[in-house]
Amino acid sequence: MAFLSGGPILARLRFPGGLHLRLSKQTEYGLRAVVQLARLDPHTFVQSRDLAQQEGLPTKFLEAILLTLRRGGFLESKVGREGGYRLSRAPKDIRVGEVLRRLEGRLTAMEGKLPAELTPGEVAVHLINVRLTEATDEVLDNLSLEQLMDHVNKNAKVVQEMYYI
Repeated sequence: MAFLSGGPILARLRFPGGLHLRLSKQTEYGLRAVVQLARLDPHTFVQSRDLAQQEGLPTKFLEAILLTLRRGGFLESKVGREGGYRLSRAPKDIRVGEVLRRLEGRLTAMEGKLPAELTPGEVAVHLINVRLTEATDEVLDNLSLEQLMDHVNKNAKVVQEMYYI
């Protein structure tokens, strides 16, 4: 998981050679909201407008994302004055790969052509794409939200120490 320490994971993942895996705004915002919820007491419900304010996100768009995450089983919601959203499971039981696939679908596109129709160069690109997909899935499926929070906390501490020096 060395890629986590090399820069921000939220907007894009960097691969050797300058390739970038870009996440949609929906996925980025959803991950940011889930990280905020993971920081809180597991019994606390947070309203979508408060989450949006904490992360600087558009409230209406975030509400749609939170609904998607609730339908995916990642969040619980409660209506009313004391209502809002909270994680439905402990952060150690939520895999980042699950969250990203719920919001994004597959992180890399698989070609629709049959192998017999491909040129040797296209076969090479297809094979690399398959390997990138497998590697990305493996890393993200083995990364719990709790582990991600550990990385976030370590990186935030380093940034704070650098800021105050």
